[in-house]
Amino acid sequence: MIIEEQCGIIYEVEMFKDGGKVYIRIPFNAKELFNKPKGNIYVKGTINTISYRNKLISKGNGVQIMLINKKMQKMLGYDDTNMKVKLTVTEDNNISEEEVIQTLIEDSNVDVLSAISTRRSIREYTEQNITDEELNTILNAGFCAPSAKNKRPCNFIVVKNKTLLMELGKTNINGKMIINANCCIVVCGDKILEGIKELLIADCAASTQNMLLAAHGLGIGAVWCGILQNSDWKKQISRQFKLPEGIIPIAIIALGYPNEIKIVEKRFDASKVHKEIW
Repeated sequence: MIIEEQCGIIYEVEMFKDGGKVYIRIPFNAKELFNKPKGNIYVKGTINTISYRNKLISKGNGVQIMLINKKMQKMLGYDDTNMKVKLTVTEDNNISEEEVIQTLIEDSNVDVLSAISTRRSIREYTEQNITDEELNTILNAGFCAPSAKNKRPCNFIVVKNKTLLMELGKTNINGKMIINANCCIVVCGDKILEGIKELLIADCAASTQNMLLAAHGLGIGAVWCGILQNSDWKKQISRQFKLPEGIIPIAIIALGYPNEIKIVEKRFDASKVHKEIW
């Protein structure tokens, strides 16, 4: 349904949920209307008067959809059922890919100190999918980690392919949980960019911890799988993912919605706190 108003065309559309993703189907062929048969289409407008900026995703046959992240869902009062909303949409020629990714980053309901205190390694997962918005949130946390001299040598490989997950998990008994993970993130360091091995490992470790905390804040289970630098597993990972010369795999984070409950015990140990001297 199209509603004519002074501010432009307002479309009455429906928000759907499919496989954990909430989206709106754009009620016209955006590629034809915006005269952009190829490339990404960025849009802006309002949903029930709430402003947004986003990117359209092509589903083929002239159909484009727009994903709605959890923050917008909350603002709209979405309750996991199909919901009619009023949409305005125009092309946005000034938005960048980085800005779009920022719109697809979720909020956490867990404060940082609670996340640190209650995070535990989760190795058993349900079949629930992790959304792209949640992955972007986790990756953003990795990029926000401190870095020696701000060199930022960390790179991340997101792996969702079940065959690749199987190959990663079956060759290392300590990484067997990767087989049943929804996805994993291979944390790699650029040795040429950093130059100092110890600092490279420290930077990647900081990014890994940030991503573990972000996952926990979103209610997603995760576990840190370390990669020994002289191991066959490291060689397999480098070969499997065709890592360029100088790119070193440091850790793998297995991710999935938890299918186990871990007891949260206090870990503060006063006997290991030393004041002024040992």
